[in-house]
Amino acid sequence: MSSLPACTHILLDAALPGLRQQWYRRSSYCTGSEALYVGTPFAHLIEVSPLVARTAPDDPFLYWLMAERPTLNWGLLLESPATAGELAAHFRHWLTILDSQGNEVLFRFYDPAVLPNFLDAFDDREYHQWFGPVTTVHCRTDDGFTTRHITARAQQDASPEPLPPPPWWKLNARHQQALQPLYRRELIHDTQQRLLLEAGAWLMHLDAVTISARVADAIDRLTTLNGGALPSRDEAAHFCLLATTSCSHLEHRDDFRRDMAAHGLTTTLARWQVHAYGKLPDRQHHDPAWLPDGPQMAQAPREGTHP
Repeated sequence: MSSLPACTHILLDAALPGLRQQWYRRSSYCTGSEALYVGTPFAHLIEVSPLVARTAPDDPFLYWLMAERPTLNWGLLLESPATAGELAAHFRHWLTILDSQGNEVLFRFYDPAVLPNFLDAFDDREYHQWFGPVTTVHCRTDDGFTTRHITARAQQDASPEPLPPPPWWKLNARHQQALQPLYRRELIHDTQQRLLLEAGAWLMHLDAVTISARVADAIDRLTTLNGGALPSRDEAAHFCLLATTSCSHLEHRDDFRRDMAAHGLTTTLARWQVHAYGKLPDRQHHDPAWLPDGPQMAQAPREGTHP
């Protein structure tokens, strides 16, 4: 079990199944919890609101987390001289942000798989604004905890400035580029879940690790095909469905490339869905390890190339 870092507060994702109940059952600090959704448009969702509260490395709840939920991204550990109420007031300014199209979206900054990517994307001023009264944040990883400090990139003479109501912070092109690893990871996860629903029978010969690796490989190849830009969720799902049920390396086929040149990526992938769940006759661009001949192929074979 990983050792716990020094901490004064916890920012808990209480929407995770069973976590809120365990917090109130086990923590010595549960009575001082502050729900971030209080006084916001999400107040009616108080039962799934993130919580901020005082804590310490010897809190029984933290020991339970590390022992019983070692891989769960349950939230963040913080160091701060502020009260839980002051921290809650600060973090309410970050509950929603604007995406690059100006749409208001929830910001899961309390997810340790999300926050480090944003901290890397922030400039010095944004970095300082996110920390506010926090001096240190600890994010759980598979290898323990990663730690970020306010003094690492804060402006030396910066004075605290009040933040406007959310959403006030907007993603720009620089942020988008810096967040590509996060977007890629989420796209791989979402595509894998969709693929398991749509083509589970065609994946039965593979274990979960191999399926994830195949999806990641296919998405990376599709990204290259798309000029280095990550595909949309539908584009990724369509390409991976074809790669796992029909032709593993579709992008090497001449007829697919001709369609791409004529119609573009989105339309071509939609048109080629007719070939999903069946073998295309030209097999030189197919790796049989991706889809061995056998019972999986007997359900819906479709021969012929795209017109």
